[in-house]
Amino acid sequence: MYVTSNGAAASAAPGALRSFLRSREAGVLAAVICLCVVFSLSSPVFLTSTNLLNLMRQISLLGVLAIGATYVLIISEVDLSVGSLYGFSGMAAGMMLVHGVPETVTIAATLVLGLVFGALNGTITVVGRIPSFITTLGTLYLIRGATLVMSNGMSVSLPQDQSIAPLITALAQGSLFGRLSNQVLVLVVVAVIGYFLLHKTTFGFHIFAVGGNARAAKIVGVPVARTKILAFALAGVLAAFAGTINLGFLENVQAVTGSGLELDVIAAVIIGGTRLGGGEGSVVGTLLGVLLIGVVRDGLILLGVTPFWQTTLIGVVVLVAALIGGMTSSKK
Repeated sequence: MYVTSNGAAASAAPGALRSFLRSREAGVLAAVICLCVVFSLSSPVFLTSTNLLNLMRQISLLGVLAIGATYVLIISEVDLSVGSLYGFSGMAAGMMLVHGVPETVTIAATLVLGLVFGALNGTITVVGRIPSFITTLGTLYLIRGATLVMSNGMSVSLPQDQSIAPLITALAQGSLFGRLSNQVLVLVVVAVIGYFLLHKTTFGFHIFAVGGNARAAKIVGVPVARTKILAFALAGVLAAFAGTINLGFLENVQAVTGSGLELDVIAAVIIGGTRLGGGEGSVVGTLLGVLLIGVVRDGLILLGVTPFWQTTLIGVVVLVAALIGGMTSSKK
């Protein structure tokens, strides 16, 4: 009996490996490895521990945002407002802290704001039967305008002594063993929770079912409307959380913080293998997509390439990923 179970486990391992090698995630991982080899040969600084740790910190908040966006894209929707909500949340948290609101209350209020705006996106999309592209384009401008009005177009800075926000500052600026940024640890925790929700729970099953075929999902009893609203709400909470940590790291937030960030978020999710038509995607793939974007930017900066070419090359990567996804879906 013991031998039989070992044999079954042994035969299952190669099957799991073959399945992974045929997946989109494997392709993204291979691309990341190839880029790392190229950049390490081109720049002796790339593979240093200092640069790699800095790279991981730089992509952490983008990763938190992208995990939330993964849920939205899998249900065949899109959220263009995450960048604006990221900036608005940091501004709101900063203003509350400066005006004497306790840190725990500030964090809770900011996350509730993210939840409300995210749920608003989902509710308008579902109840109003409006394409999410239009809904979130509207809330993008609405939230950005609210940020400008609230701040009068000015920046907000935290006191240098860090006494009013020790927890936020610790999460944003602290490090484990003096090396690994706490922002990376935050991303790991969010990724583990996001993976569990998406791949191991009934809610995750509903996400994939709604994205695959909303009409069929409704027939078999999946709460389509509620699932969509919850997906948008989750994306909103994570955007607010990331915006608050960004405030703690910079100790300053501008009225235009987060502008254009939604494009990086959507690009990372698409590169990671989430199908634009919904029904397919993974947290692991999204993290690899975020890592690929981070590697491209970091490597090009070390090579002295201008930001204009960085943006161009990331656009090429997104187009290639979309084409591969389309061809893969056609074959299936």
